[in-house]
Amino acid sequence: MKKIVKASIATTAGVILLLGGAGTFATWNSSATAQGASIVAGNLVVEDSKTAGSWTANGAPISIDGYKVAPGDVLTYTKTMKVAAEGDSLTATLALSEASITPVDAKNTADVALAGYLVESAVLNASGTGITGTGPTFTVAPGAGAVSQDVTVNVQITFPAGDTVGGNNNAMNGAVTLDALTVSLTQNIQ
Repeated sequence: MKKIVKASIATTAGVILLLGGAGTFATWNSSATAQGASIVAGNLVVEDSKTAGSWTANGAPISIDGYKVAPGDVLTYTKTMKVAAEGDSLTATLALSEASITPVDAKNTADVALAGYLVESAVLNASGTGITGTGPTFTVAPGAGAVSQDVTVNVQITFPAGDTVGGNNNAMNGAVTLDALTVSLTQNIQ
């Protein structure tokens, strides 16, 4: 009899466990789909217009190749670029990459010193359709679709005269490369 009682208790316990594990009784439930809408991501592009830029030194046109810069000189590069901007309330920062002005020889102290002076003084400005504000932050107005807008980019690089006589002698005979001027336009996250 002990075996029958033990078997009955085990069977009853198993049935209770199975019923308990089978789930709960359902409650009422309902759902409906709300009317939604589609959105599309915008776009921000700055690219070369394929037209040649021009250089000036102290306001006079020059050929930059082989130009010998002296303290006090102001070099200016002007070029038209294309900007395509799509996006409501889009603002962006226009910047000149530090890699735009690099020493010809990174181990030559005069090259490094000259590059340092020029990078520190470089100022980038932009004007034209779709660009408002003053550097370094500009508001980029959205164009019609992905239509590019012409923007005049101006890079001004000053070789400072120095605070004292001979103050920047460490840059004498230094050489830099300006052939990789890179302009970036980066969205500001608000």
